[in-house]
Amino acid sequence: MTDDMLENQNTPQEKSVYRYGAEYGVGFGIYLSLMALAIMYGFDYPLLLLAAIAMIAATPAIIYPMLRRYKTIMHGFAPFASLWLLGIMIFLFGSLICSAVTYLWMQYVMPTFIYDQVMAAIELYKTLPGNEAAEVVKVMESVVQHHALPSPIEVVVQMIMLTTFLGSLVSMALALIISWKIPRAK
Repeated sequence: MTDDMLENQNTPQEKSVYRYGAEYGVGFGIYLSLMALAIMYGFDYPLLLLAAIAMIAATPAIIYPMLRRYKTIMHGFAPFASLWLLGIMIFLFGSLICSAVTYLWMQYVMPTFIYDQVMAAIELYKTLPGNEAAEVVKVMESVVQHHALPSPIEVVVQMIMLTTFLGSLVSMALALIISWKIPRAK
């Protein structure tokens, strides 16, 4: 290979939007994993739940610089669709890392987590007045009696889909802002 070929092989423009999404998704996956653990332990430690809520609220501020950096790397030639796709990829790859952590935690560290949460919800709904609350209690008790609670892998798959969907909405808004805010290079 010539020196020109080697030099061009490593330029930022040679990476695909999927590659950037995977690279940025690693750090974001760690962030999502910490958030998920804060939520799961937050039921026992309310301060962790507050920290998780703050992390959720800060998510757009975490993603925005990644999308902006990509547009800068592309010398301003990153259209709305590319920025949106990058955001979706960051959320997808991040949620895959988070789902692995969450699955291992639910399967091996706290295997009764789902059951415990449903039982806590049943006890909470029993204290509420009204027929709607009584119906919810009946349905949840029936689910427990028929062993129809979701497995950790089912919860994790739903988590991946929800995170990616919500990430798509956040990424759309951020991509729109970045598309308007940073002018293209002439």
